[in-house]
Amino acid sequence: MKPLGMIGIGIIVLGFIAAANAVFIVDQRQQSLVLQVGRSVQSYNEPGTDEAGLKFKIPFIQSVVSYDRRNLGLDVPNIEIFASNQEQLIVDAFVRWRISKPLAFYQRLGTQREAERQLLRFTDTAIRNALGTKLPEEIISGQRSELMDQIRDSLGAAIDGRGIDIIDVRIKRVDLPSDVSQRVFDRMAATRNQEAEQIRAEGDERAKLVRAEAERERTVLLAEARRDSEQIRGEGDARRNEIYAEAYEKDPEFFRFQRALISCEQALTEGTQIVVGPEKLGLCDEFIESARQSGRVRR
Repeated sequence: MKPLGMIGIGIIVLGFIAAANAVFIVDQRQQSLVLQVGRSVQSYNEPGTDEAGLKFKIPFIQSVVSYDRRNLGLDVPNIEIFASNQEQLIVDAFVRWRISKPLAFYQRLGTQREAERQLLRFTDTAIRNALGTKLPEEIISGQRSELMDQIRDSLGAAIDGRGIDIIDVRIKRVDLPSDVSQRVFDRMAATRNQEAEQIRAEGDERAKLVRAEAERERTVLLAEARRDSEQIRGEGDARRNEIYAEAYEKDPEFFRFQRALISCEQALTEGTQIVVGPEKLGLCDEFIESARQSGRVRR
């Protein structure tokens, strides 16, 4: 083969290699930096953009570094800490994070492995600082959500400037050594019993106030009812007397006769037992005789 033919083949091969080296693909799940002599000249598909697809670069001079665009997870297991009362705890945590600024990430960390190494260190410190001032029972129960928010904010401040966003930090498990566990649970039970007693006392006090208020309302209602009944009774008596007066004016003799009968009825019982002295029986006889005479005259 002639030398010129060999040279032509070589040029064609180099052309294919150069063409292949000038093209790269940015996946939707990735973000890429185009580097030239170690310096970034272009970035593609950063968070908040949609630039995935076929891209071009200068062959042999420029290179491409790609990082994951998705949310990433990092387990932080077996962190041994001491609570505020110096009791030992073993904590497992989980960090959700993502690369938000690929250029800063490349300059400060370079690789995802280095980022995870630093995240482990900073997370360990943030958890120790947050939990070291709390009692075990506070870590186990009531303040878990507040503590995780505090750890997340502390970790975000520590990792700031490295192109990383901390999405969330979760404490998956808090274990107590067996010799510590019973003491912590006993303290928690005592605290809950104390809270229950306080709530019960407040409930009793509230019940007394409600009963006193109900008794006061009952007294007021009874007084008003008695007042109204006395008023109604007075009005009834007045009306009765008015009716008696009107009737008496129509036939005074009849009413005197009725009064005599009432007096006799009060003087005698059903068995003719005398309940008044004999000297007063003549009064009945006089009224009865008067009534008879009146009857004869009318006939």
